[in-house]
Amino acid sequence: VIDAGHGGFDNGAIEYGYYEDNINLEIALKMKDELEKSGAKVYLTRDGDYDMTKRNHHYSKQDDMYLRVKKIDSYKCDYLLSIHQNASGNRSAWGSQVFYYYRSKQGKALAFDIDQSLKQLTNSRKPISGCGFRVLRATKTLGVLIECGFLSNIEERNKLKTTEYQRTLAESVWAGLNENLALEKHESNEIVDSANKDKK
Repeated sequence: VIDAGHGGFDNGAIEYGYYEDNINLEIALKMKDELEKSGAKVYLTRDGDYDMTKRNHHYSKQDDMYLRVKKIDSYKCDYLLSIHQNASGNRSAWGSQVFYYYRSKQGKALAFDIDQSLKQLTNSRKPISGCGFRVLRATKTLGVLIECGFLSNIEERNKLKTTEYQRTLAESVWAGLNENLALEKHESNEIVDSANKDKK
């Protein structure tokens, strides 16, 4: 599941006419294309400019998150990638960052693999971070939340708004996810081999 953060009445960060929810969706759509080219079955929490309530009045973040979590888990997928952009009053702040639910060992491993891949593109010095964000805490799906960069930083904003950079971001996340898949498969095979040896 790819979750393009925010949407509808909830624009997220707004910097110089650029809206986080729009950029989140643009990256999510490119990420969907990238994953589907590799044979993955991909679902989106949204494919347009709306929140999960789809109401045109009385926006509620609580309702949006409740429905977002339900929708994510309804797909019964292996992974969740929640896409966001950062912003700060400190205009020099920059860098991608990957978050995982702080109680999830698998989430931490997934965050590490995606972060290592992303950093080859973004050169970020920010470490992966455990968190209690509801989209990761309340879902049963193994996931990470990815802050692709800072819209408040002019250099990152100028990159994040371009189609080429968005596509490269999607490719980098897929490379990290693929690394995690390969590691999971390797560890699973080791467990099977060990069990077979015990039987002998």
